[in-house]
Amino acid sequence: MGGRPSSPLDKQQQQHLRGQVDTLMRNFLPCYRGQLAASILRQISRELGPQEPAGSQLLRSKKLPQVREHRGPLTQLRGHPPRWQPIFCVLRGDGRLEWFSHKEEYENGGHPLGSTALTGYTLLTSQREYLRLLDALCPDSLGDHTQEEPDSLLEVPVSFPLFLQHPFRRHLCFSAATREAQHAWRLALQGGIRLRGTVLQRSQAPAARAFLDAVRLYRQHQGHFGDDDVTLGSDAEVLTAVLMREQLPALRAQTLPGLLGSGRARAWAWTEVCPASGPGTGGGIRALGFPSHDCRLNSLLVSLTPIPAPCLGSVPHSCPAWGPLDRSGQLLDAVHAAVLAGASAGLRAFQPEKDELLASLEKAIRPDVDQLLRQRARVAGRLRTDIRGPLESCLRREVDPQLPRVVQTLLRTVEASLEAVRTLLAQGMDRLSRRLRQSPSGTRLRREVYSFGEMPWDLALMQTCYREAERSHGRLGQLAAPFGFLGMQSLVFGAQDLAQQLIADAVATFLQLADQCLTMALNCDQAAQRLERVRGRVLKKFESDSGLAQRRFIQGWGLCIFLPFVLSQLEPTCKKELPEFEGDVLAMGSQALTTEGIYEDVIRGCLLQRIDRELKKTLGANDVSCTLDGCLEVPWEQEGADEETEAEREGGTCPRQPGSGAQIQPLCPPPSQGTFRS
Repeated sequence: MGGRPSSPLDKQQQQHLRGQVDTLMRNFLPCYRGQLAASILRQISRELGPQEPAGSQLLRSKKLPQVREHRGPLTQLRGHPPRWQPIFCVLRGDGRLEWFSHKEEYENGGHPLGSTALTGYTLLTSQREYLRLLDALCPDSLGDHTQEEPDSLLEVPVSFPLFLQHPFRRHLCFSAATREAQHAWRLALQGGIRLRGTVLQRSQAPAARAFLDAVRLYRQHQGHFGDDDVTLGSDAEVLTAVLMREQLPALRAQTLPGLLGSGRARAWAWTEVCPASGPGTGGGIRALGFPSHDCRLNSLLVSLTPIPAPCLGSVPHSCPAWGPLDRSGQLLDAVHAAVLAGASAGLRAFQPEKDELLASLEKAIRPDVDQLLRQRARVAGRLRTDIRGPLESCLRREVDPQLPRVVQTLLRTVEASLEAVRTLLAQGMDRLSRRLRQSPSGTRLRREVYSFGEMPWDLALMQTCYREAERSHGRLGQLAAPFGFLGMQSLVFGAQDLAQQLIADAVATFLQLADQCLTMALNCDQAAQRLERVRGRVLKKFESDSGLAQRRFIQGWGLCIFLPFVLSQLEPTCKKELPEFEGDVLAMGSQALTTEGIYEDVIRGCLLQRIDRELKKTLGANDVSCTLDGCLEVPWEQEGADEETEAEREGGTCPRQPGSGAQIQPLCPPPSQGTFRS
């Protein structure tokens, strides 16, 4: 982390981490190859199959979501001993946060003191929330926190903090000078965390969907059933999180019992001291006991759940000795950076093979797609008959009692967010009509049109919609947790992405329709009346698209909650039936069809039927339909988009700002064609 070229890891440690990454890639890539073939088959079958009766009514926005750049002075807890020091912070358009010693160093192109990609971070803006997080991450079964002062571990409390917590890296502690500055940074950082995290989920490329499915399948083979937030980030960041998370339980078990004091103090101290170097030390950290309020400020600089990657799982006797480094948490960031670099290199090496594989799969599958789908349907029918009893028993016993509440809570989550979007959209269109009636000034109308075009990217305006997506977080998390679903951050981000996408589409539709219907021959009142009619058309289209999006959202996230759980429940019994079908599937001679894939599709289809049935009860709808892959949401238009590697993200370019293409002439009479073009 930061601009240091050298690594605190020695050669043995680096070699050990490379071995861990190589093992991950060897086990993961076969899953990825198989899912690439399955994804191509799904894409072709959707293209050739019957289209949905009600497709999207709104025009698709051509502008992609982009992290809003933000910069300004903050203070940061850093140094040895740690203290609050002034810095100049910059949030880049690619979702990277950098900090400099002063503004002039940034303006002169100097190197930052430190930087980090925002993927995987959680932002907290109060010290009490942060301390509660410490308590939750390292609960104290022996002590009683009620006797402690709530801010007892902060020697120098600050008024407007910004705590960035990461599950595998040291924490970052900043503070703003005013509440307004804190609010602006909160919006910017939250936007960066979300958009950096959902890059794969927003892509419609077959390879992106194949990658996410491959990660899920790989983890199932490792015995991990249940969705969580590990798939947030680029492809390399996801694989890094997978490897780090695999080793987390063992690391905690090895280190935490050796730390004394209250749970909060142990949480702070956990990553402050590393295992002592050399053999025969008894684990190093176990030999150290911390009184309840030692290691106070130093520990704020490091993560609560880091993964130094030693001696976990595979070959304990070949693990290197992880010696103590300085107290800034360099080891944690060095391990994370080494794993990330290894994952990026592995994916880059696989890229030529992937490109060739995608091209060959397209050529091989498209001519035979009808035959493949018929063969798949025959095997699926036989499989469905064989597993019907255990599957129906599991669904009736485990899923059906909770399904109505889960569906209703999902509906409330997305419905409230999209209703806020509709309100915001209507208010924006009304402002334009009023401005056109009240003042024909070209300059003022130009500003209004630009502001309207900027609405989807305006962090403050969209905050109302985003907050609605968060309101059911706790309740839905409680309902989903018994099924092993821990991906609430991903779910909330999905609802927020959907809100931003729909308002962007609606804004693009309004601007184009308005530009088409307005001419120089109209006076201001006539132009305003036409805008009113356009407003009605756009709202009607929005209602149609939002209804379709709600159903897809509930179908997709319902599957995320229930499908892994059902698969885990059926694993001991139904999975044993699969070898009987291997011969039939192999005889098809296509990588796109596997016994395991057809088996999951059968279970997915049964779950979708139940989710759709519950949706019909709730919505009174007759057009709820199942899809083969249970898509999560309508993706952003991204022609040729694919999952991003770290190299691609570093070299990415920013699209032009929304609204910058509007050509507006001075008005009176009203604007000619082009005025409302975005």
